[in-house]
Amino acid sequence: MSELLTSLDVVNQSFKKSLRGYDAAEVDEFLDHVAETLQFYNQRTKELERDLASKQESLAEYDRMKDVLHEALLMAQKSADDRVKSAREQANKIIADAREQADAMCRDAAAEAERLRAGVEQIRNIRDMYAQEFRGVLAKFDNQLNQAMNSQLGGAVDSVLEVRENQAEAPQPEAAEEPALKSDPGDFEAACGMLGVDPQEIMKK
Repeated sequence: MSELLTSLDVVNQSFKKSLRGYDAAEVDEFLDHVAETLQFYNQRTKELERDLASKQESLAEYDRMKDVLHEALLMAQKSADDRVKSAREQANKIIADAREQADAMCRDAAAEAERLRAGVEQIRNIRDMYAQEFRGVLAKFDNQLNQAMNSQLGGAVDSVLEVRENQAEAPQPEAAEEPALKSDPGDFEAACGMLGVDPQEIMKK
């Protein structure tokens, strides 16, 4: 491919003259027009080349920005995934700890309830034992009291009856003499008062 012509080449181009050639003035005019056209397209081409270079630089900048944004988006996505993963792990750990603490509290409460039930059962056993012993003591005391009352009451009655029988059988002493045995009614009433019985009821019997 031959070298491209410029507008200056067209202007400076000269031709040999011949007898039957073209009109030189028309050729020069056409060449001037061609030169102007070439000059216009040459300037337009340079402008387009500058625009293209600018657009290519902008495109390259956009490509760099796209790469940076893509990288930032990937990092943000990774960071978000890491945070979600960390939050999920932390939530699972909190739930596991809460469940473990709840289980421990339930076990402690169950152990405490069992200990309290055992304590209550022991207190009931002690209460029943003391109640049984107390009932035995009361029964023994009641038995002893009944025996003492019967013994004392019987002895007092027998003593009174014996005194009366002796008085009835013995000869009447003279007025000046005192009887050999004399019972004090006050002692009998005092004894009856200690035993909680009515001396009149005893005398009737």
